[in-house]
Amino acid sequence: MKHTYVILILIFIGFQLNGQTDNDFKVYWNNGLKADSKDGNTKIKMGGRLQYDVMWIGQDDSLNTHFDAKNGSEFRRARIYTSGTIYKNIKFKFQMDFAGGNAVIKDAYIQLTKIPYVGNIRVGNFKEPSGLSMLTSSKYITFMERPLANAFDNDRDLGFMLFNQYYKKRLSWFAGYFHPNNSTAKYVGKDYDLVFRLTGLPIYNVEGGYKVLHLGSSFAHQYRSNNEVSFSLRPEAHLAPKYLNLKIDEVDNINDINGEFLFIFNSLSIEAEYTQAIVKPSSTSTLSKSSYNFHAYYATISWFLTGEHKNYVTSNTFFDRVTPRKNLGEDGGIGAFELALRYSFMNLDNADLNGGVMSDITGGINWYLNPATRVMFNYVYSDVKNIGKANIFQMRFQIAF
Repeated sequence: MKHTYVILILIFIGFQLNGQTDNDFKVYWNNGLKADSKDGNTKIKMGGRLQYDVMWIGQDDSLNTHFDAKNGSEFRRARIYTSGTIYKNIKFKFQMDFAGGNAVIKDAYIQLTKIPYVGNIRVGNFKEPSGLSMLTSSKYITFMERPLANAFDNDRDLGFMLFNQYYKKRLSWFAGYFHPNNSTAKYVGKDYDLVFRLTGLPIYNVEGGYKVLHLGSSFAHQYRSNNEVSFSLRPEAHLAPKYLNLKIDEVDNINDINGEFLFIFNSLSIEAEYTQAIVKPSSTSTLSKSSYNFHAYYATISWFLTGEHKNYVTSNTFFDRVTPRKNLGEDGGIGAFELALRYSFMNLDNADLNGGVMSDITGGINWYLNPATRVMFNYVYSDVKNIGKANIFQMRFQIAF
């Protein structure tokens, strides 16, 4: 029933905005329903996304003895949201996901802007500032799933964050304090995350070509107060089995160190990240070492056959919407086509902890019919060390506005 209430509220807001006179609000479509007040103090946007996935998987005999894999399909994401600015310097966003038949709060935050020295303060439930791929919206990631290395990055959590930008947004910093809540929108306990991220743009030239060099680094200290920590990883396909599994029964803290690299030269883009997780068991743990090191990395190369380029937004410090030169059906347009290739690696083995080692090679074709619609084709070759190999074919039909 609560699903219905949320939908009705958003529909009511839309009708109210549409019912305003031209003297109050300008209501229009720009990859989402938008309403701007005449004085510019208030800007509201409503939108959502649907991602329907289909997967076919084949495992070798060795992998079949350990995991039961089946073909399948799902709504990977089914979201609606509203966001905007009120009184010039207060921003907000509220987003819910209905995939899987459950209503889950994703983004729900309030942001104060233009604060002297600090810049911005955001409070609520939102993504922790770590990892280029993790911070990029699922609407705009190059492949259907993020790389294996994102298993070390925390997603959305409850907390607050300070951030600011300098030198025409060429230098950005972020600092946050969060409570891990597993999408429950509530936390009571001692666990917390301290997260810091710094990014820079040594090259940013979007006139007479498109050239971007992004460098970034982040550090996260995760205090776990002697609680159990687990890592469970699928290959880069959400309907596939979890091939890597590691549980550590008593953990004091985890320190994650991440490095980011992105280079865009017109239609070509190269993206890479490396993450190291240093896990420190509690003093009462029976494990043999005082700390354990795990690591992961990936590298992606993509090329637009039709002349477009990745869209890097300086205010966000990550990817945004791709706009085809000609939409499908527009003056004979066919949309935009992108070819991409990625190698991912994850190592969860160290001393007496054996979570496994896995590498993925993922190839993809993205067809952008227009700025809001995309069809994706992915092939994933997954190699689980000393266990077996899998071949995965998958497709996604997406509309996001």
